Parts: sequence; structure tokens; C-alpha cells
Amino acid sequence: MRLQWIHSGLLLLGAVILGCARGIPEGGVSSPPRTAPLMPAPGEGKAPSPTTPPLSPAAEEGIPSGEEVLSLEGVIEAVIPGGYQVAGHRVQVSSEIDSEGPLPPGIYVSVLGSRAPDGSIVAESFEVLRRAGAEGEWEGTIQEALSNGYRVDGRRVFVLPTTAVIGTPQVGQYVYFSGFEQPDGSIIADSLIVLESP
Repeated sequence: MRLQWIHSGLLLLGAVILGCARGIPEGGVSSPPRTAPLMPAPGEGKAPSPTTPPLSPAAEEGIPSGEEVLSLEGVIEAVIPGGYQVAGHRVQVSSEIDSEGPLPPGIYVSVLGSRAPDGSIVAESFEVLRRAGAEGEWEGTIQEALSNGYRVDGRRVFVLPTTAVIGTPQVGQYVYFSGFEQPDGSIIADSLIVLESP
């Protein structure tokens, strides 16, 4: 009888040691920490389309609301009630986190958020996408006034509510602007200065 107790005790001790070696805490199995799966860095894996970048793989599998942080990068296709249509996804954006808005269609953004019951994304972070190495300074002549900006020497230049504008830009004026280039070649101006009038 004593031999059976010793044998049972050794089996139980072996199970506890094996459980600890596998990282299982004494109280049982714990759920993994909440993480934010991000899109692959440029050049890693299959490059997402600039018009319809995917959500994280877990999001595509229909993870229920609030269980995972989703990431999305893409272009604003439309302004909708309570937010934006970004690369085919409805994104709910509160005025508190839309610090550079309201943003017009054509602006590339980065979104972190969670899935709402209706399938939209509730943004917890919403920013204009600023790629490393895309900053620059340019000069040119305004050829056309556009909604939310200008066409300068053939390039679309977005002027946001946060852009510092010095002077009154008009067609035919020579301007200097600094900012960054978007993936489609358009430019978001952080500053725009009229240098010369016709």
C-alpha cells in the first residue's frame, strides 16, 4: 500500500514539474496577454494593396468585438457620419482622436482599434500616415486650386487644418512648401509660404 502512495506521489510531482517547465502557472492555464498585431513592415511578406490593405489576420477571421486590437493603413475614400471609409473599411473616429481633421479623401492614415458589433472599426488611435524618409521641401508654381489644396507643378498638395499657411496662395503664385510625400506621390503640406506673385 505504501508503495502505491509513493508511486502516485511521484506521478503527481512529475506532472507538476512538467507543467512548470511548460510555463503553466500553479492556478491553471492563463489567457495570453492582449497584443496588437501589426501589418508587415515594408518589404516583408506580400505587400498590401494601397487601396485595400488587409486588417490583421485575426481580424479577418472575425474575432468578436473588444478581444483584439486591429491595425489598418490605407487611404481615406470618403467621409462618413462619425468617421471615415478607409480602404474599404468603416472606421468610427471620435473628435478627440481626430487631431488633424477633418481630413479629406485622398489622405493616407494609420488606424489602431477594435471591431464593433456592426463590423466597423472603432478607432483608438487615428493618425495621418507619415512614412520614414518621406519628408521634404519643394518649390513650384500653383497651377490649380483644388478642394483641400492645390496642384503645384503637376503634383497634388494637400493643405490640412493644421498646415501653417503664410500669404494668400492663388493660381500663378510661386510657393515653397514642406511636408511629406504620400504613397501615391501627392504631398501633405505642414507649411506653405507664398514666395512670389505673378
